[in-house]
Amino acid sequence: ALSEDDTPMVRRGTSKNLARYVEAVAKLPYGKKGSTSGPIAQEFVIPGGKDENMIKKTVTQDLKKQVFEDVITIFQALSNDEQDSVRLLAVSSSGSVGCALGLDGDMCSEVVLPVIKAGAEDLSWRVRHCLAKDFAIVAQSQGFHESGHKTELNAIFESFASLLQDFEAQVRASAVENIARMAQLGGVDLFKAHIASLLPRLADDPVMEVRSKLAQTIMDCCDNSICTTLTDKVILQDFKPCLECFLNDEFAEVQLHILSQLSRVTRLLNQMDVVVQSIVAMSKAQNWRVRQAVGFLLPHLAEARGVAFFQDQLLDVWMVLLMDQVADVRTSCVGGMPKLLSVTGSVWVQNEVMHRYIGIYDESSSYLSRITVLRSFSRLASESDGLSAELAEEIAAQLLRGLTDGVVNVRVVAAKGLEEMGSALDQGFLSAQIFPALQQIVQEDDDEDCKYFSQHAINALSG
Repeated sequence: ALSEDDTPMVRRGTSKNLARYVEAVAKLPYGKKGSTSGPIAQEFVIPGGKDENMIKKTVTQDLKKQVFEDVITIFQALSNDEQDSVRLLAVSSSGSVGCALGLDGDMCSEVVLPVIKAGAEDLSWRVRHCLAKDFAIVAQSQGFHESGHKTELNAIFESFASLLQDFEAQVRASAVENIARMAQLGGVDLFKAHIASLLPRLADDPVMEVRSKLAQTIMDCCDNSICTTLTDKVILQDFKPCLECFLNDEFAEVQLHILSQLSRVTRLLNQMDVVVQSIVAMSKAQNWRVRQAVGFLLPHLAEARGVAFFQDQLLDVWMVLLMDQVADVRTSCVGGMPKLLSVTGSVWVQNEVMHRYIGIYDESSSYLSRITVLRSFSRLASESDGLSAELAEEIAAQLLRGLTDGVVNVRVVAAKGLEEMGSALDQGFLSAQIFPALQQIVQEDDDEDCKYFSQHAINALSG
């Protein structure tokens, strides 16, 4: 047999194709890319759902027996090979073997679990690293999430905790990426028992890559599309200290993983004072991507902490970011206008925001500032439910001013903005003020782009 060949490269080739071979024996389907796909076990989402049902329906008792007789001996031999380059590929195929056994917890406990435990303790860091990369896939494919296999599932989490504490940084970094899916698999109890206590040490890891990936996976734990098992209490107890630490990290990459996804825990920000203070301080960060992320986040802070807090503590910060020298930072404030309107309401925007924006427009020495203001106004049209008729007409009046600007780019932005505002304006206002102004541009403007976008707006508003 190839698995017993004297040449290590032959055994390695056998080990490399073991996952697809065992899936083929079990008659599991190809992955998304057909016959050129990798092991389909990597695409399954287990427990629950159509994937689990499909596996159990496809892998009959006869196929389980065939897999057990034809493949398991090869799997065990390769996973115990003297060459680590062979072992690492065999161990990483444990997920495919578990699926090929039909997620049968009893069979997997007998033949796969020992391989997983040995792989997590292997003397070769390369074996541990390869297992750590796919650990959640391997763990979910053993059927231990079903009742009657609590002991085996606990053993899986013990092996995972071992990888999280590995002395090799690459192993820790790969293991950390699996935390969200492992939390989904094991629930609150196993998360608290095996993972939660390790988070402070990982958050303070000397290797930036570990901290960066931990920041990312912590935010994944707060994403209901990935993990639904962790409660708000767990997030506040176990994640909040990590968030505070990451927001003060020396590397912007770590900070950005938190800032860019912090809106997932908007409901809890009123209980995270240190986090909010850090966000405000980061509005002055040298890295423009950090300032951009803060701009996206400020409307969510208004939702979490209230309009009064935003007005007192964050409105000035917002105005500074609106005039940032980097266009993407300014754009983050433009994109946040609909959210800000939905949180604060039309009256507050009219009273506290409009005069500030108009002041910037009036005093601007750069056409870029005027474009930013006009784009901010037009973006409010996407929040049509919260946009009052009075505010809509005031915005339209400012966009009409933009049509008379001496800079072509400003006039183009104003024409596009009026098109966006059409749904928020009544027909009388459109007929009396908007259409005549746009038609004048079409007839008299010297620039072809201005004429084109004005005519486009007329056609859209007329339809």
